[in-house]
Amino acid sequence: MTSPEDRPRICLAPGGIGGGGIGVVMLNLGEALRERGHPVDLLLLDEAETRAVPQGLRPVRLGRRARSALPALVRYLGEARPAVLISARDYVNLLMLAGLHRAGLRGRTRLVWTYHTHGSTQRIGVPSRMDRLAGHLADRLIRRPDARVAVSAGVAQDLEARLALPPGLVEVVDNPVWTPARLLRREDPCPHPWLAARAPGLRDSGAPVILGAGRLTAQKDFPTLLRAFARLREARPGARLVILGEGEDRPALAALGADLGLTEALDLPGHVPDALPYLARADLFALSSRWEGLPTVLIEAMGCGCAVVSTDCPSGPSEILDGGRLGPLVPPGDPARLAEAMLSALDAPGDLAARRDAALRYGSDRAARRYLEVAGLHE
Repeated sequence: MTSPEDRPRICLAPGGIGGGGIGVVMLNLGEALRERGHPVDLLLLDEAETRAVPQGLRPVRLGRRARSALPALVRYLGEARPAVLISARDYVNLLMLAGLHRAGLRGRTRLVWTYHTHGSTQRIGVPSRMDRLAGHLADRLIRRPDARVAVSAGVAQDLEARLALPPGLVEVVDNPVWTPARLLRREDPCPHPWLAARAPGLRDSGAPVILGAGRLTAQKDFPTLLRAFARLREARPGARLVILGEGEDRPALAALGADLGLTEALDLPGHVPDALPYLARADLFALSSRWEGLPTVLIEAMGCGCAVVSTDCPSGPSEILDGGRLGPLVPPGDPARLAEAMLSALDAPGDLAARRDAALRYGSDRAARRYLEVAGLHE
């Protein structure tokens, strides 16, 4: 049997694995690559991680800031000499490119930049000067890595159109959402008092619990979800809303909830280690984002057998929901349409089995195989 150390070493560089979908999919990809026999290193910039690193993946901590992490990165690359380095986020992509140049490994270690969000929409509201500079420089250097991967066709098309790239230069690889272990976690207990007594798959049409999840930032547009929920409560006064996640918009969301009279029907429990036990018991998951890439939590909700509603934002939801066949799609920023769709989904959840089957195609082994192909490691 082939030892992992006999297979090419793969390095994953997500930046951090705390909140957000990028951390989830990178950990899932690492597990799948390890299962295929590859030693896997996980380069981390953020020391305050809230997710456990799966057994078999080796975490390598470079420090808390990208600009000061370069010397540690160069030392790591010189010692480990990975065959493939897969990175995410503009500033991390740039750091990895610089590190490979400094270590003299360009052309030896294959660098794959990954893109997880709809760049054109995201950059309209980028608040940080450093983020804008990193994005601009990453755009200029997009031909430097050995391969480029987008997590959805919409993200790939946006990149190619915005940067005048030839069609096909950006590969599309579906996110690795499901591992064998994550499939089992749908059955884990849920600690939330509104859901704890329910068995997975048990719904309550009289007092439905609606779930939202994501960083509490402008991208997720939770104010639209709150306003839609307030409208829904006129028809379903027993309904309650739980929004998982943390972020700078928490005070504003709590204040808006109070203004809308939702204090007793709204809970913002913060970041949770795993949303799956919540999704497996909620009556409906609602995604209200202004933009996405390929929203992992929407796929997770479908895989848990939960009814779903989403904005038709760029990009990912329409691809996941097959143009609306697997769940309603509404325009972003429209509380009335979102409330109408939420009520409709509660009344008629649709074919939960079809949604579950569609979600399960986002498997980690399939994604790992595609990443190895893109990186030129054919097994």
